Amino acid sequence: MNGNDRPLIGVITARASQSEQRQLLKGILSKAEELGMDTAVFSNVYNFVEYFADVDVENKIYELVKSERLDGIILASESLIYPDLRKNIYNYFSEMDIPIVIIDAEVEGYTCINSDVKRDFSDIARHLTDVHGFTDIDIITGPDMYETSLLRVAGVKQVMDERGIPFGEGNVIYGNFWINTGEDLAVDYISGKRRIPQAVICANDYMAFGLLDKLFDNDITPPDDITVIGYEHVGERIYHSPVLTTYQRTRSAIGAKAAALIYSEITGAPPQDIDISGYMICGDTCSCGVDKKYLREEFVEVRQIQFYNDMNFCGNFEQQSAACRSLSDYIRTLQEFSYLIRNVSGVYLCLYENWCNRTGKDSIHECTNNEPMICYRIISPEQATSDPKFFIRGQLFPPELPGAGDKKFLFFIPMFSEGKEYGHFILQYTTPDTYDAVMIDWLKIAVNALQVLRMKNDINTLLECSSLSEYHDSATGLYNKRGFENELASTSKALSKQENILLIMVRTGVYSDDSRIDEKNLSVRLDIEISECLKRLAADINGFCGKISDKLYVVAASGEFTEEEADLIVDKLNVIISHSPLYSQERGLDTLFMGSRILSEGSNNDECILTLSEEINTKIKELSEERRHAYYNDYLKVRNSMYSDPGNEWDAQKTCRDFRLSYGHFRATYKDIFGISFHQDLIRSRISMAKYLLLTTSLSLPAIAFKCGYEDDKYFMRQFRQFTGTTPNSYRNSSV
Repeated sequence: MNGNDRPLIGVITARASQSEQRQLLKGILSKAEELGMDTAVFSNVYNFVEYFADVDVENKIYELVKSERLDGIILASESLIYPDLRKNIYNYFSEMDIPIVIIDAEVEGYTCINSDVKRDFSDIARHLTDVHGFTDIDIITGPDMYETSLLRVAGVKQVMDERGIPFGEGNVIYGNFWINTGEDLAVDYISGKRRIPQAVICANDYMAFGLLDKLFDNDITPPDDITVIGYEHVGERIYHSPVLTTYQRTRSAIGAKAAALIYSEITGAPPQDIDISGYMICGDTCSCGVDKKYLREEFVEVRQIQFYNDMNFCGNFEQQSAACRSLSDYIRTLQEFSYLIRNVSGVYLCLYENWCNRTGKDSIHECTNNEPMICYRIISPEQATSDPKFFIRGQLFPPELPGAGDKKFLFFIPMFSEGKEYGHFILQYTTPDTYDAVMIDWLKIAVNALQVLRMKNDINTLLECSSLSEYHDSATGLYNKRGFENELASTSKALSKQENILLIMVRTGVYSDDSRIDEKNLSVRLDIEISECLKRLAADINGFCGKISDKLYVVAASGEFTEEEADLIVDKLNVIISHSPLYSQERGLDTLFMGSRILSEGSNNDECILTLSEEINTKIKELSEERRHAYYNDYLKVRNSMYSDPGNEWDAQKTCRDFRLSYGHFRATYKDIFGISFHQDLIRSRISMAKYLLLTTSLSLPAIAFKCGYEDDKYFMRQFRQFTGTTPNSYRNSSV
């Protein structure tokens, strides 16, 4: 296991709200709970059989299964009807070293569980021949290129051959596993194009419902005129007349068996023997009559769903969510209407940190598990703070989901619109339950409202910014991505053999909730402040700078740069931005990341930019691990205050009293979190502020020493040289 007290298993399915998948999931969840495992279910929303660019982005939710948090994976292969999607997921598996169980597919190298469809249909055929004495039986199945369609036919034929009953191609109708195929068959029976048999077996309940409804409209009544048998028991029989006789394919038992196998492979415990054979559920479409036990269970669930449907229809969730003017309004509205999701215990909204400025290109980028995200608690089983939590996408969720308690069952559902991925919802259940179609309606309203909010933000930004340009960022005047790439390409072509290009990438506002549209003005002012810092440095090194995406900036210059010079320039830029007044006040220490590259003639500029971005994302991921410390945020407040005002008389003893901790415990915890002692960090904060004042003011050295907490300016100069390797005057004379 990956360091967890309880194993966490991932379940890959599609359209988890569908009845068949809900049955399978309930079996998995129930057995997982019994065996002491937590479950993370990953599902798309639409699951089209063909590729649609605007919707394909929903399938990025499956990238999350590559998370190191998972101890095992169960794949419901049959649910993924788009072949390329299955292929992508199998490619993910090839990179993993954890137990994987695949349901309803035979894939070499993996543990597979397959329900015996042929046996099931033999059971149905025996019921018709042995119980009812029928000898004239048709079967309507799926497309003839699907093996599962042919297995259904083979199961019936086997029984008919055993009993010497004629059964040939004339008894087999191929369709598409959906309602319209059943309706078409009914038309053929009614018109006389096909003779009406004693009984017809349908490859699933949906085909049977289409057949029943069309027969009912034309006064042909089972079982008097024809017997109809379904398959799967999808639980919608009360909407059709008469009540369908169907065969229960034991998806719940199959799911339980998959969970037991995963547990066995993770822990080494002996596998449990679980019977996955199916059984008949009688209704009024055969002469056996309805089994009231199963019908009663269906009534209870249908009434519940109808109750929630009525609440959704009569409520004003859609109107209120679309009227939100800020993200905080949006969160409050989701909280207010979370009761519309049936039986859910926790709802968490996880957005990309740059969701508001996200483009379709961001969404199709493959390596996204290192991207920063923000988690907002909508509701939870236990009381908790509503402050946003920051984490890296590949972690699945923050180290502690706020108020989640004993997590148990988590569902990950994508949020996307118009080909752009915004993040995902996490639904938490504390009992082995799943969401239904009502929740999908709630999700669509929530996503549409977020898209409207994003559009409002775009309009506000356009109104704030007047000088629009094809190559410049409207708010800051910096090059935009296209403009920067053009300038970089021109600079590369003009390089002499002795020259190179220094490229610096700056990522600001990490772990900061800049998606708060209600504070958009603050975000714009921060943008302008950062751009002034970049322009200052670019002018000093005769370079140029740009903003290539939200909170991601670049600086470049040509010359004969060495690695030492590059490090010094990056250090100065770091100092200027981190100590600039607004950024220091609103963002703090652990929100600024930089990286640099020296590009020689012939370097691939795009590849270097991508590499720098990935390196910064890796640094962010490493910091996110440190942020998991229980006291990180408390100690960070102290550290930010110290770096903002190092001239203050910082007393570790007083700080300990504020924390109500012993001096020894405080010092040990501080060093454990930040990797440096409190005393050494205090010196570093003073040197950092001194650098800022040297670079941005004309203050004398004694004045700077005093502002940084030094009473003796000679001691200041000695300590400055000890930490930087140069004198304050030398540092200033090469300032930006």
